[in-house]
Amino acid sequence: MHSEVWMWLAAGVVVTLAFFGLVAYLVRELKSTRRLPAVLAAVAVLIGALPAVLYALYHVLVATQ
Repeated sequence: MHSEVWMWLAAGVVVTLAFFGLVAYLVRELKSTRRLPAVLAAVAVLIGALPAVLYALYHVLVATQ
């Protein structure tokens, strides 16, 4: 049971790091263009989705205990 908690915690860390990597990639790729409002909107949507992802991972973690 204890190893399952660490597995889900590691999965949450990987998902969070991948999420911020995606945001960084989008900012870097779209920064050179003149579409700053589109970049800001895309980053805002991604950051807005992060709490839902983290809550879902937390819910799964609590359900396995």
